[in-house]
Amino acid sequence: MNDHAPLSCVLASKRKRALCVAACVALLAVASACGSSNSSEESAARGIIVVNAPATGEVRRVIAREGMVVTEGAPIVEIAVMTEGPRATPTPGESAESRAAGSFRAADAEIEAARAEVVRHDAEVRRLTPLVASGEAPQAQLDAERALYERAEQRLQQAQDAKQRAEGDLRVARQPGQNQTGTAAQPTPPREQLVTAVASSAGTVSVVSVRVGERVKAGQPLATLRAND
Repeated sequence: MNDHAPLSCVLASKRKRALCVAACVALLAVASACGSSNSSEESAARGIIVVNAPATGEVRRVIAREGMVVTEGAPIVEIAVMTEGPRATPTPGESAESRAAGSFRAADAEIEAARAEVVRHDAEVRRLTPLVASGEAPQAQLDAERALYERAEQRLQQAQDAKQRAEGDLRVARQPGQNQTGTAAQPTPPREQLVTAVASSAGTVSVVSVRVGERVKAGQPLATLRAND
């Protein structure tokens, strides 16, 4: 029995070493799995694209929908922003005729700017139409551009109406006894301008967090996208 004692000790020692090796391997496997998981989470975080509101206003249209694949620069949300319309600022001693003439010039400049916007969006609609038909561009992008074209036409119509009013004021101001000075200019009703939040990179829309009619502030997150691999 005593002759076999050293052999038993040797076997016990080998079993202990085997158990220690197995435990180390298991710990390494767990550490590796955790590291892989953290790496995946960091990679996923890097792939998130947040689309923020470019200005404060009211959501007019949600162009992209969840699950939609969009390209870089694709419109996501359209926001209506109210801005001051063109008007001439009166100066001390300024006559009614001078104010009316200033309003006329401001309206004329607005017409030119609105007409240029109409031409630009019309050209973009014409460019996108065949691309959408061939599947090279998303339908949502064409729809958004058509909406911008319609808004530009409305802006042009409003500017033309303002010019007609300025012409009427100018005619009245030129009548005898109407060229008084020191009268404050009448405030112009605010004008609606549309701005679009676009995707900074290509990706798939994960979440759209706003609805039509909702008020948003500049910088507020509107949607999140998952970057394409």
